[in-house]
Amino acid sequence: MNENKPSDSRTLACVFCRKNDDCPNKYGEKKINEKWNLTVHYYCLLMSSGIWQRGKEEEGVYGFLIEDIRKEVNRASKLVQAINAGVFFFRCTVCNNSDIFQKEMLRMGIHIPEKDASWELEENAYQELLQHYEHCDVRRCRCKEGRDYNVPNSKWEIKRCQSCGSSGTHLACSSLRSWEQNWECLDCRGITYNSGGFQKAKKHTLPNTNNVGINDCLLEESSPKLPRQSPGAQQKDLLRQGNKFRRDISTIIIELGFQITKKTKRLYINKADIWNSALNGFRNQKFNPSYTIEVAYVNENDNFGTEHPGSKQEFLSLLMQHLENSPLFEGSLSKNLSLNSQALKENHYYEAGKMLAISLAHGGPSPGFFSKTLFNCLVFGPENTFPTLDDVSDFDVAQILIRINSATNVADLNSIMNECYNYLELIGCLRIITSLSDKYLLAKDILAYHVIKRVQAPFESFKQGLKTLGVLEKIQTYPEAFYSIFCHKPENLSAKMLRDLFTVHTCDAQSLGFWNSYLQAVEDGKSATTLEDILIFATGCNSIPPAGFKPTPSVECLHMDFPVGNKCNNCLALPITNTYKEFQEKMDFSIRNTLRLEKEESSHYIGH
Repeated sequence: MNENKPSDSRTLACVFCRKNDDCPNKYGEKKINEKWNLTVHYYCLLMSSGIWQRGKEEEGVYGFLIEDIRKEVNRASKLVQAINAGVFFFRCTVCNNSDIFQKEMLRMGIHIPEKDASWELEENAYQELLQHYEHCDVRRCRCKEGRDYNVPNSKWEIKRCQSCGSSGTHLACSSLRSWEQNWECLDCRGITYNSGGFQKAKKHTLPNTNNVGINDCLLEESSPKLPRQSPGAQQKDLLRQGNKFRRDISTIIIELGFQITKKTKRLYINKADIWNSALNGFRNQKFNPSYTIEVAYVNENDNFGTEHPGSKQEFLSLLMQHLENSPLFEGSLSKNLSLNSQALKENHYYEAGKMLAISLAHGGPSPGFFSKTLFNCLVFGPENTFPTLDDVSDFDVAQILIRINSATNVADLNSIMNECYNYLELIGCLRIITSLSDKYLLAKDILAYHVIKRVQAPFESFKQGLKTLGVLEKIQTYPEAFYSIFCHKPENLSAKMLRDLFTVHTCDAQSLGFWNSYLQAVEDGKSATTLEDILIFATGCNSIPPAGFKPTPSVECLHMDFPVGNKCNNCLALPITNTYKEFQEKMDFSIRNTLRLEKEESSHYIGH
């Protein structure tokens, strides 16, 4: 090793710290090897963790061989974080702490240069962010001028995905009425849908970067190193990790409700024949889904034609309950569409989809009875959906599938196929069996036919009805949010939920105490009524709608013999009593008998 002149020495940078400083007290002696074009600080050499003295004192640099130094430089070049990030961006990759993390790194001998991050210094490093993506990526582009054709303020303007920005569509190609409408590409929909199984994400608090201990973050498993990605790909990764682009279902439903105008349309509903009276109302030429719905209850047995003001939310709740148990769907709890030729002929599947869309946009209840398979078909299409045995409600078909899956050899499988030959031929699922693994393909074909292909016509009709008021588009844009209300029943009511739900008006302290005690007693099973009964009595709904009640439910205490529920105003009038026992008896009697009479009226019609 030969030292250059001092003036030259200051221009040569150390291969480890990349600094050209020549300060022996701080960096140790600066050694320069002209033959190998190598410059190192002695302290930087000693601090390097992957090298040791393999030579004699006079060999290389104080016993550190030149080839070992080069290998260490090459190894260190792959650990780019401190040198590339610099003092302004070097931080823990787990907790994002910088102050404590940098102090610990310095203690461990890692040099942090006082410079800006290398990616900030690259010329035109962020040029791609200034370029707008202008290409139509939908499966069938309708533009005759091509996928890159873009004319602002027209139906051929290109709208970019709201989540990733790296996919686009012409407004006309995705049936968007204006540029302001949200649109999300299929990749982002799939990522949102599959990231977390559509369960409500738990709230995670970010650690306080100033208080977190260094051991807390260093002992965490570090994230894998990923290659640099485009902004679009980074957005999709964020979507996978999540939750940033998820939206609350109540907010989405409220947005759908913005389409509802002040112009009203009255529907005459017979509660004992909810389906036909709703069908007649929705099919009326003067009915518009965007009109505000007013409900008047009528009774066909009433010769005077008396009308009673009704609750819209009660009507929608009864309609959804009827739809769930109608012959349009099959299954026990999680339902798929059935094949009902008469209903298909009378266009009932379309009407059912329309009713469901209207119910959601007008603040109705959660459907809560869809199977995951049916929901997947609506969001991603039948061709991207794979049903399971749970989707089969037909006992005979289920038994065939179970026998096929239980086959232990080719002979058994062929025997089953021979027994079911006519059925398999009818549905187009006959296949030559060459190995036992063919049973999985056979079962897959049968499932696809029975659950999806068999009901293709009802599905398309139902899907068209669901497009009313843009509901299907919202479902496809925010599948995770809608999954929670389509495929899951609302959470069970609690005394606290009802206490928080009802606003208290004009109630003395004693009566309010009786009300709170009554709710708790009902929750504890010490009453003949249930919390759902109380909600039905006051609002006509057995659960809280996704967008809440309008108007807000309220309670008031009055001098009266028994409680009264006003479902049009969501108001519950409580009787003022001297004792809690008297209060509970009156509440139980009124709620239980009122609901019983309403149920008997409905069953009377069904029986006839």
